[in-house]
Amino acid sequence: MSQFNQGISINFTGAKHVLDALHKDAHDAFNSSRNIESVIDQLLELRKSGNPKGALVVGATVGQPVQPMLAAPCKSVDMAFSKCPNGIYSEIKYDGERVQLHKVGTEFTYYSRSLKPVLPHKVKHFKDDIPKAFTKAKDLILDAEVLMVSRKTGEPLPFGTLGIHKAAGFADATPCLFIFDLIYYNGRSLMNTPLKERRKLLTEQMVEVGNSVKLSDLKIIKSKKDLTDMIKDVFNKGLEGLVLKDKMSIYEPGKRHWLKLKKDYLNDGAMADSADLVVLGAWLGTGAKGGMMSIFLMGCFDDRSKKWCTVSKVGNGKLIFSPALNM
Repeated sequence: MSQFNQGISINFTGAKHVLDALHKDAHDAFNSSRNIESVIDQLLELRKSGNPKGALVVGATVGQPVQPMLAAPCKSVDMAFSKCPNGIYSEIKYDGERVQLHKVGTEFTYYSRSLKPVLPHKVKHFKDDIPKAFTKAKDLILDAEVLMVSRKTGEPLPFGTLGIHKAAGFADATPCLFIFDLIYYNGRSLMNTPLKERRKLLTEQMVEVGNSVKLSDLKIIKSKKDLTDMIKDVFNKGLEGLVLKDKMSIYEPGKRHWLKLKKDYLNDGAMADSADLVVLGAWLGTGAKGGMMSIFLMGCFDDRSKKWCTVSKVGNGKLIFSPALNM
């Protein structure tokens, strides 16, 4: 065996190196679409056309999840207007779980932010209501947020109530799908279509279904005063914040070209609230942090219910430990 292996050198390489060798945009196109067949097909078409270095545009494919478009922190009203020169759409930042819904005929598939299948108990309620909301849709891809809302008021409930155990404590609540973007519709990828047109099509083709399927609450911001007033209103209601989008922006998977505006981002955190919390649990990290606790579950004690309540997860930052840890 040693004689057989003598002089043989095997080099392993990743997808990025292979795709970069084929076209400068091939790896980005694959990361966006997660559809290697579509990327290769376009590369072959470019070569056949005699323009191998031409523009590579890969749209969405039903049944193949794409990286969700993300948002970068927004630190001021001025920054919002600078980053959105074509006009601003402002939406409530929903405190739920990101879901990408794919529909082909009567079949539905739901993907999480990490492109993994969503747990069935969180989305099984929508099977009958999506066809009611989109009566003309043969196939589509939706970008949405799923969270629990009160059956009585329609108001969203705190983050985490989608958990199968926690949900049992909210008998008067129901999961609701808040839809904020349309990526694909009836055979047409809309990723390179401006948001203004995507939203118009979404509004025209969708009918809200009770407290089950709703359009995201979107407002058009025309002045800095409009945005300032909306910020005050959101914070007064105890909501997490806003997501701001340029009206003419295209859907760019994995890119942080939207903006998220929260208390702890404004004025270098001057508006942020503070709290003394206790570490209630932890998760082991991966990669460079493998074997170490890297994400911490924080909470506090509720004197009324006499129970410990979870508040948030903390990672990659400083932790301030409450004296209650020494009890």
